[in-house]
Amino acid sequence: MKNILLFFIALLLFPTNASAQGETLYGITPQGIIYKINPETCEYCLILDVGDATPDFGISDLVVLPDGNILVLTSTGLKLFDPPSEDPIWTDNENYIGAILAPDGLVYLSTPGNNGLDAGLSVFDPASNTITFIGYWPYAMVVQEFFYQNGILYAQASQGPGNYVNKLVHVDLADPGNTVIVQQNPPVNLAGGTNGGFASGGYSTQIFGSNALYQYDAASNGYSLLCNFPPGIGLGGFAGLTDLPAGMGGDPCICLTYAGTVTPTLLQLCLTNSVTVPYNNNATLESGDGLEYILFSDPSDTLGSIIVRSNSPLIAFNPATMQTGVTYYLATIAGNKVNNIVDLNDPCLDISNTAAQVIWQPRPTVSFSVANPDVCVGGCLTLDVTFTGTPVFSLSGNIKSGGNVVGSFNQNFVSNTGTLQVCAPSGVSPGSLLVEAKTLVDGYCVCQ
Repeated sequence: MKNILLFFIALLLFPTNASAQGETLYGITPQGIIYKINPETCEYCLILDVGDATPDFGISDLVVLPDGNILVLTSTGLKLFDPPSEDPIWTDNENYIGAILAPDGLVYLSTPGNNGLDAGLSVFDPASNTITFIGYWPYAMVVQEFFYQNGILYAQASQGPGNYVNKLVHVDLADPGNTVIVQQNPPVNLAGGTNGGFASGGYSTQIFGSNALYQYDAASNGYSLLCNFPPGIGLGGFAGLTDLPAGMGGDPCICLTYAGTVTPTLLQLCLTNSVTVPYNNNATLESGDGLEYILFSDPSDTLGSIIVRSNSPLIAFNPATMQTGVTYYLATIAGNKVNNIVDLNDPCLDISNTAAQVIWQPRPTVSFSVANPDVCVGGCLTLDVTFTGTPVFSLSGNIKSGGNVVGSFNQNFVSNTGTLQVCAPSGVSPGSLLVEAKTLVDGYCVCQ
């Protein structure tokens, strides 16, 4: 039986005559979230959340009107939205289960009837927000989803009475009772009522219950897979799909991507140390998003002055691209990942609205000088000491004679200059006396 089932599915999967090129679809989830979908590239984004206005989750379809308003069909009636507002501007309490925008600008609506025995067709005029009943479907027929293909209006339907069986019908808008069946066995869950939807051209979700977008061909009764959506998009199939009227580009995306925050602190580090971006671990990423840590030089041109992009919060000093004593900035960016890096051209790219500052300080140095280097055994000299770096300085070292340590020193200096007294202990042999710095610590670095 497994081989027979696989062979049957393979027969259905072939290209359709319709084309996805250049079209934009809207899909609404059972929770009232509306997505914009490009069926050619499979890109999608959220454009409107009407879930608060449709809390019953009984959504069956949606239609985009020529003026850009969106008509949503729910189990408690029609709700008309004017994006980006999430509050309906008009409502009607009649229950409809399928809708289509016709070329004349009118919206045709299908009613479920009472157990399917008095289901019929109505028309909604967006210019006046009026609904007119046209007529009943054939006996015991319930029409759920409409779509146009090659200028012909089709619909997914089921017909009883008793055991209702899926049909594909050619709709007669003038006399719904003359609607005729053209396919007896469309694919299982072709639209699925409230668990699927159609857009013009036969786009559908919920064929075989998958979270994907298909294109159905009424003539051949076959379909082709267009897009696989990530888990959670449509939650197993959009409740409704619609394409946009000619000339409409669609509403702008609502971006949920959030790069989080970075603690706005000043970090001053020794040249040899790496900096950790003080990210607060509070980003919000959509499916396909990534988070990166950046180091940049100009807060007025963050993206244009990026020096380092990293998947790790740890960033090292690079002498080829950075300088000591210069203020750099640390932030996070989040957006869609392309080739495993965040796409800086993503329209939903987000940059943390706070940044930290970092300055790498050079390693300190010390030099000694003396006007007269001659000293007698048992005597002392005062050396002039000059530092580079950031006070306070802590200097320790040894005094050597003939390669042997004959003394030591450990002294703090509060400025970049000072004096150091060194002595030639009794008993040392005449000759050179070496003053050697062993450890030098300034405000940021430890040199040994």
